[in-house]
Amino acid sequence: MATTIHSNTRLQSYQSLLFARSLQPELAHHAESRSIIQDHYTLQLAILPGAHACIFSSVDGCATELVTDTPAPYTEVGLLESLLCSAEKDYESLIPRTKINYITAAQTEQLTPHIYNDTFEELDQLARDQEALTHRYKDPAGPCLSIIDTQRFADQVHIQGYHLIAEENLVLRTQSIFELISGR
Repeated sequence: MATTIHSNTRLQSYQSLLFARSLQPELAHHAESRSIIQDHYTLQLAILPGAHACIFSSVDGCATELVTDTPAPYTEVGLLESLLCSAEKDYESLIPRTKINYITAAQTEQLTPHIYNDTFEELDQLARDQEALTHRYKDPAGPCLSIIDTQRFADQVHIQGYHLIAEENLVLRTQSIFELISGR
C-alpha cells in the first residue's frame, strides 16, 4: 500500500527527459553501460545511481531518454520534452526529422519499508534472471537498485527501467519504446 507524501522528495523531482540528440559526452561518468547493435539501430544504455539514459540511433537520427532526479547538469540543447514522473504519466512523440517514434510511461510509488524490501528482493532477482544492466548501491537508509532491461526486435526496442531508493522507500518504473517508422 502506498503512503502519502507530505514533503518535497526525490519522488517529486524525478523527470524523464527526451532529447533529439545523443548525451554521450554528458554521461562520461556513468556507473555501468551496455551497447546493443541491431540491423537498423544501435542502443546505448548508461545507468547511474537512481538514473539512466537510453540513446537510440538509426541512420537518420538519434533520440535520448534520460530519467533522473537531477537534470541540472544536462544542457537543454535538443531537449524535446521534460515529463515529471510523479504518479502515473505517459507520453508519445515522433522525433523531428527522423523516423523514430518514442513512447514512454512512468509510475512512481512510495512504499512502506516492508513492501519496499520485498519489492527490492523481487526486482533484484528479476534483474539477475534477465541479465539486466544493474547498479546496486546504498544510501543512508539501506540498499538501492537501478535496473535497465530490454527486449529487442527488428525495428524497435522495449526498455524497462526501475529505480529503488531506500531513503524514501521509493520505486520508479519506466517503460519506453523506441521504434522505427517505415514510410515516413
